[in-house]
Amino acid sequence: MTTRMRRRARSLPAVLAAAAALAVACGSSSGGSSPPAPPSEVTFAPAPLAPGGKPVPFLFGSSTAGFQVESGDTHTDWAHWVATSGKIAGGDSPDVGGPDALAHIDDDVAALVASGQNAYRFSIEWGRVYPTLSAFMNDTPDPAGVAVYTTLLQKLSAAHIKPLVTLVHFSLPDWLSDGTIATQDQPQGWERPETAGYFAEWCTRAARRWGNLVDWWVTINEPLPYVLGGYIQGSFPPGLVGGVTSAGMARAFAVVKAEARAHAKCFDALHAADTVDADGDGRAAWVSVAKHQRTFHPRDASSADDAAAAAHLEYLWNRWFLNAIVEGRWDDKLDGDTVPSDVTSDPTLAHRADYVGVNYYSDTLVSASVGLKLPAPINAAVFQANMPTPRPKTDFGWDIYPEGLGTVLDEAAGYGLPLVVTENGIADAADANRARFVLEHLYQLGWAIARGDRVVGYFHWALVDNFEWASGFCPHFGLYAYDKTTGARTAKKSVATYTSIIRSGRVTTAEIDAAPAYAAPRECP
Repeated sequence: MTTRMRRRARSLPAVLAAAAALAVACGSSSGGSSPPAPPSEVTFAPAPLAPGGKPVPFLFGSSTAGFQVESGDTHTDWAHWVATSGKIAGGDSPDVGGPDALAHIDDDVAALVASGQNAYRFSIEWGRVYPTLSAFMNDTPDPAGVAVYTTLLQKLSAAHIKPLVTLVHFSLPDWLSDGTIATQDQPQGWERPETAGYFAEWCTRAARRWGNLVDWWVTINEPLPYVLGGYIQGSFPPGLVGGVTSAGMARAFAVVKAEARAHAKCFDALHAADTVDADGDGRAAWVSVAKHQRTFHPRDASSADDAAAAAHLEYLWNRWFLNAIVEGRWDDKLDGDTVPSDVTSDPTLAHRADYVGVNYYSDTLVSASVGLKLPAPINAAVFQANMPTPRPKTDFGWDIYPEGLGTVLDEAAGYGLPLVVTENGIADAADANRARFVLEHLYQLGWAIARGDRVVGYFHWALVDNFEWASGFCPHFGLYAYDKTTGARTAKKSVATYTSIIRSGRVTTAEIDAAPAYAAPRECP
């Protein structure tokens, strides 16, 4: 295949919508043709997972992550990180006042059923199943860990709720990544040469043990945000603030490359070991990553340098990893098609995705001159929170930008695979904006389907309020609240909106127009 990056075809409506969104975001008008009028209604009818295949119901679900909702997940790098003073806002810990999901399986399954959801994404914690290196090497898993995940999967099956299982959602066993500042200069996690092989074995064992109950798998959640937090910002273990130096940035992107190769090994392992079609859709395993995708705009719409920087960051963030695992295009120098000889074909990476998992939350502004400029390969300043735009904000200070979901779906559709929105949600402690947010984002998803994007599922982040990593418990992403004493789940008002969409299988512009306008965000204390 050619080493020059192919430009992906996009439908005319998608191109025009993206251009209009860019003009609104950056306070400019492109003139010329107007985008076509949006449809008054979008739908989510059953559709085949592959062309010519049997139509299957659209997946409507919610997502969680083990360390964020479980208690007692002590054999992980994140457990050590949480125990380090000053690392978590408010000194919060998932073990104190958290939703304790594994002790409330019946409550969470009941919440899924009551709200009409037919799917649930969660992670099986590697460090809970194999708390020590010795246990892993001898394949002597913790019986309680195995039993509790088996129980969850069995109860989901009995309730006709399809699981989508993540095998690493940020947290790693502490025998691979110890999560302490004292050892941050030593190779951690994906940097260690043995990790990819161990991960492939973990994937093999998970598929053999639970493949009869699971068809949908995520190997690694958000490979780039993991590196952003752990190796550039210092907010995740191992806590390196490496984004300010060329050496630190090089180390960060070396980890991304290691994750890509580890994913490919896990993909092969899952397909070799999971041979049972659990839900009768004709395939035993659907495997991908959950890839955090964003839109990128120049901070100054009139600046050619800002526009070029935004386009390059969009390539690095949205496409580099997917190019590698879908098409085997290994751009070792991270410079896109500017030097075609740098982009090589790697058959060990190609075709290592059965679908594209899309996590989408918001937009990003990029500047070549204003703000702290990160070194190569980024060479720009990046803004994601409290941006100077007129859009409403979430409690995290992120822009509410539903049009961006349509943009990233159109882009991901260019890979020719089914698409699943594996996360989309809003930090909204007052639950004042979530209903409109869900309506607007599912409308954009439905419009993408109408344009021809093969989107087969949507998972709201999150099912229940949880521990939001370095931000502690303050950001409230859940459809359900929980009592910190009893753990009882309580549906928020916005659940009724999600349930109505699921049951009707549609979103209308009239429903969006009738929803309350966005309220001002509530800041975390």
